[in-house]
Amino acid sequence: MNENAVIKISGLQKVEGTADNIEMIAAGKHYLRKNKHYILYDNFEEDSKEQTSNIIKFNNDMVEIIRKGAVEGRLLLQENAMKQSVYSTPMGDMLVEIMTEEVIVDAQEDGNVDLKVKYQIHIDGNKISDNELEINAIHHQ
Repeated sequence: MNENAVIKISGLQKVEGTADNIEMIAAGKHYLRKNKHYILYDNFEEDSKEQTSNIIKFNNDMVEIIRKGAVEGRLLLQENAMKQSVYSTPMGDMLVEIMTEEVIVDAQEDGNVDLKVKYQIHIDGNKISDNELEINAIHHQ
């Protein structure tokens, strides 16, 4: 069951008292399979105009974000756990640690779903940022 959806993503990153917001909207797909939500969408990187394909798999305590294309990476976010991930950028690969504080999934009867995640990014054992991510999949009526 592939359901067309509008994917809204908003993120907040706080680094040393400075906050940075990102927001984007993309056409994509959302479906539920074996008690896991799947959100798929493509976006274009601002600096290179190259396409990146994104897959977000999640349930009530774990989120996996897979990016392929101009930006490559796999982030694993598990509630109350520290997970390591390698994230590739045009500047090179980075080993990051993600401490996930909270995963909230709100699946609605109309098929729409909201995902909220609060997490910290650590590099070399040092906390780099506090982050909040909200993803909404809104199905076409």
